[in-house]
Amino acid sequence: MIRYILAILLLLPQYTYALGEIKNNQLSGKIHDSENGIALPGVSIFIPELQKGTVSDSDGYYLLENLPTGKITIQFSFIGYESSINTVAITKENSELNINLPFTSVTTQDVVVSGGFPSAQHDNAIKISVLAKEDLKKLSTPSLGEKLASIPGVDVISRSPGVSTPVIRGLSLNNILVLNNGVRLENFQFSTDHPFLINDQGADHFEVIKGPASLLYGSDAMGGVINMLHEKPAPANTLKADITSEYHSVTQGFANSVGVKASQKNWFWMLRANQQSHKDYKDGNGEYVPNTRFTSNGLQLGIGITKDVGSFKIYYDYLQPKLGMTNEESINLVNAGDRKNRQWYQNLTHHLISSRNRLFIGNYKLEVNAAYQFNQRRLNGNPESSVFRLVDMDLNTFTYDSKLYFPSSETSEFLVGIQGMHQSNTNHEAPNHIIPDAQIDDFSAFALLKKEINTVNVQLGLRYDHRSLYVPEQEAGGHSHAEPEEHEEEEHEEEEMVHINQQFDNLNASLGATFHLSEKLLMRTNFASGYRAPNLAELTQHGLHGNRFEEGNANLDAQRSLESDLGVHYHSQNHNIDFSVFYNKVYDYIYLAPSDEPAPEGTGFVYSYAQQNAKLYGGELAINVAPASFIKFHTDYSMVIAKQDNGERLPFIPQHKLQTSVRFFAKGNKTFESPFISFNWKHALEQNDPAKFESKTAAYNLIGIQTGTDLKLGNYQASVLLSANNLFNEVYTDHLSSLKQLNFYNPGRNISLKISIQL
Repeated sequence: MIRYILAILLLLPQYTYALGEIKNNQLSGKIHDSENGIALPGVSIFIPELQKGTVSDSDGYYLLENLPTGKITIQFSFIGYESSINTVAITKENSELNINLPFTSVTTQDVVVSGGFPSAQHDNAIKISVLAKEDLKKLSTPSLGEKLASIPGVDVISRSPGVSTPVIRGLSLNNILVLNNGVRLENFQFSTDHPFLINDQGADHFEVIKGPASLLYGSDAMGGVINMLHEKPAPANTLKADITSEYHSVTQGFANSVGVKASQKNWFWMLRANQQSHKDYKDGNGEYVPNTRFTSNGLQLGIGITKDVGSFKIYYDYLQPKLGMTNEESINLVNAGDRKNRQWYQNLTHHLISSRNRLFIGNYKLEVNAAYQFNQRRLNGNPESSVFRLVDMDLNTFTYDSKLYFPSSETSEFLVGIQGMHQSNTNHEAPNHIIPDAQIDDFSAFALLKKEINTVNVQLGLRYDHRSLYVPEQEAGGHSHAEPEEHEEEEHEEEEMVHINQQFDNLNASLGATFHLSEKLLMRTNFASGYRAPNLAELTQHGLHGNRFEEGNANLDAQRSLESDLGVHYHSQNHNIDFSVFYNKVYDYIYLAPSDEPAPEGTGFVYSYAQQNAKLYGGELAINVAPASFIKFHTDYSMVIAKQDNGERLPFIPQHKLQTSVRFFAKGNKTFESPFISFNWKHALEQNDPAKFESKTAAYNLIGIQTGTDLKLGNYQASVLLSANNLFNEVYTDHLSSLKQLNFYNPGRNISLKISIQL
């Protein structure tokens, strides 16, 4: 049945295209500088919910065609000016909207789509941080996790630049969700060895919800959400192409990306291919950290149609990384500094096809989305062993969601929606079964109301979730990082069997408000509940996972949480300040602890999953100041404290961190546009409160420098970026490095060069 539903959804664009146009709603206008009235050419005009845009001409004039009848949100953005975000009601064939953009020296707000309604950041009751495209382009590291960690409150658990897992306010793994263009990614995220299969090649920007987002996304979103949004289509009636290449000295690695895209007045298509290849990285002592090498190949496709009746889009994402695994078995096998994976590496394949459609039916809007993803995970060990492939699993996931937006007034918006997932995990002939064959089915229904009352924007919602989890009777398994033949001839008196048929139900609610105290000052507060059903490993594990014998607990309850947030934002033409604090109470927090039971085969004691209430609290402060046109100053500080009710600390809690940067701008000329140089400093405080299985971590300081410029090469636009991270080659270990227990350090100095050409 599912395959037929998916086929119908994927055929919606072709069916709608055949309907023909009903009428041609147009929106036009002129864009000027608000101070002197000069027309602004090259302003980007974009409608996120339609993925449709254009740019203003030399007279500041723009035209958008084939728009649906109803309310739409439009963003006008131009470098050096504050973005203008407008909600427009298209009620006739020819509408006009003229815009005056004010100058600003600091970061401006964006339209965000991850909070339920497309809206300006300042109007959203849920705090959504944005890693914008321009900032993303200037982050020079082979690790996507490290790029995300530039957002205050976000950190990364890292085994290598290719194997990293994000942390949001102290919660990670199955406690947060990563979305690819709105589609929840499913790829065995219960372990720090299993990174999300996503890269930032082809990304427009990232949106991050810090705190419970279960109201919008269900189980696993109790800690927050990271949503990667695909690059925007080319402006109407244009063909665009680009080539980007970068080099990193710390891994002697290359990353290349080639993209081409085109748009006509009512359709678009895009294509991007990317490739990475990295050797083992070097630490601050100049020593190779063995088997941290990785490679990947990726492809993204997109096609969409915008008609008067709605917009219809299909995306395809492919990624095939090979990730070296640094463990006790691989250290003495690999030749340090090699590029090719030969021993102890993950060979992964990920396919994602999604259909995202929005219909305009009178004053109603109906969003209908579906996605299918196939994830193949293979772990290869020692090729000299009798068993080379140790793990071979397939994870098939079908997700769907639909939202009905009711007719809205000038002060209110309301939607109801459903979401669901069907997932199956299948083990093949490899000896290690990390998790058993299983099937998971989710269904949820929710409602969300947004109301403007004078200067206050209120948002409240309610959601019901149901999860069915079925594990047919089978032998329980684990996953050892030792040679399989060591255990081949051992006999066990009795096999441990596992069989689970459980249901999890939950009700979530959220209430938030944004108080616009003045034109420049706003305060945001939010109360939200979250939940997470226990994952398959926590319920079924029985055997070695790495070098520990772990025992699952089939009687685990779902985790539940209640978080309160308070934030203040102040902005002016030359500076802005963001301050936020949070308190998150987690009920029945699931954790792993040693028991008194001796483990089989002399591996110490059995580690069992248990539950206890816990709390996490802390906050973030970010300041941007531009005292003059040639200088910008940024600093942010983030902290989180997390412990169980019995006083024990939670694992994977990052060090408190302070990040500071100063950027200087030169005037430039016709060839060298917007040249700059920046200096940055990261200070991580001591982590003196580790969890039971962790050790204390010393403070460290990292200094970086970066310079770059845009170039005008005839009819082509280019950019060059030269960076040096960890400039003084500090020898350090971050508290969230999963190589810390093997006594390996984090990467040393990295000199990187990035060149991009717009064709």
